[in-house]
Amino acid sequence: MNFQTIHMKIEDRVGILTLNRPEERNAMTVQMSHDFQAAVTAVASNPAIKVLVLTGAGSAFCAGADLAMLSEWTRKDAAVVQDTLSAFYSRFLSLTELAIPTIAAVNGPAIGAGACLAMACDLRVAAAEAIIGFTFIKLGLNPGMGAEYWLSRTAGPGRALQLLMTGEILSAEKALTLGLLNQVTAGTSLNDAVMDLAATIAAQPAAPIRTIKEIVHAAPHIELRDVLRMESDRQSRFFQGPNVVEGIEALRENRPPRFVDEVFDTVDSSKKTMD
Repeated sequence: MNFQTIHMKIEDRVGILTLNRPEERNAMTVQMSHDFQAAVTAVASNPAIKVLVLTGAGSAFCAGADLAMLSEWTRKDAAVVQDTLSAFYSRFLSLTELAIPTIAAVNGPAIGAGACLAMACDLRVAAAEAIIGFTFIKLGLNPGMGAEYWLSRTAGPGRALQLLMTGEILSAEKALTLGLLNQVTAGTSLNDAVMDLAATIAAQPAAPIRTIKEIVHAAPHIELRDVLRMESDRQSRFFQGPNVVEGIEALRENRPPRFVDEVFDTVDSSKKTMD
């Protein structure tokens, strides 16, 4: 896959999507949004990819939106800018529609919309020297790219208001204490740490991994009884496949399980029964 502003490769069962404008600290442009969505679409259609890692080329993860692009938008009609922004957000946040797990490898500064892109991933591992800031207010703007959504759900409404209203830039360690990151590691170890995590997840059977992501994302917005229904619906189908038998035998024999990737209907069977 050849793109102007990103790089995409596959290592074993892990896709690695790299924002590739290192001279501009991987600042986001309209062209990058198109490249990004095309890559996500390719990942979604490739069953060989079980985990997607997102990172940046050079010293930065992503410095946010390209300043030249923002300057251009100041000279356009508000309705035109709104349409442009909506499409821009949608193309980058197509990442959230992937059924497979996504991991942000935050190798350097993640600022503004770049911080939001990291937050849009399921898991985030950062280099110790990385910084994260939702700095829209310093441009005289309210946030975009879902900043309020991500922060209110990870750090809580009060902390989200403080971070967004001040534009505070966080060290990786502080971001970790606020729950914005899953892990912080030495910069020289970041790639190994992320790929070890990705490989561990990729070694698990694909269908339960996708189900875990599905239910975890749904859980804050539904009742416990709905979570239990989703869990029992998915588990009942997995009991019909070979992996549960293999998992039980491996546990009894004290050996690693040899799972296979099964394909299951993703439609909730209990809903089909109710319809």
